[in-house]
Amino acid sequence: MPMDLASLNVLCIEDTVADFLLIERMLKLAGLLGSCERVDGSEALRAALAEKRWDVVLSDYAVPGMYFTDTLRRFIHHYPNLPLILVSGTIGEVKASVMVEVGAWDFVPKSNLERLVPAIQRAMQRAAAQSTRPSSAPEPTVNPAREPRRN
Repeated sequence: MPMDLASLNVLCIEDTVADFLLIERMLKLAGLLGSCERVDGSEALRAALAEKRWDVVLSDYAVPGMYFTDTLRRFIHHYPNLPLILVSGTIGEVKASVMVEVGAWDFVPKSNLERLVPAIQRAMQRAAAQSTRPSSAPEPTVNPAREPRRN
């Protein structure tokens, strides 16, 4: 069943304006008519999360002054039902699969943004399913031994 993405509020953690505009364009072409906003630092992220209800968050892996693993940990602990999708051009498939294993909802390489809308659709379906069933398992945690080293 096709999912209506027209009313989604999308937050992008992205330092490069050109990449944000490309992501925003892909979403608009797919019929996304909700809001799409960009933040590029921890304080801006904190403010955006406090002021608005977001449906999905798209995050670059390499944003100066931010570590994706810290952002992921924050979402796992404070926003477990808010989809966080890794959208990056600097991370390899192996590291990305580890990030998905420890809590990111999906990974979309910037070189293949055609996968973005299907990834958002899957995330929204999963979020809807999670919100309708009672939680019986403890929240997942990021295993520090499995985290990639910070460069």
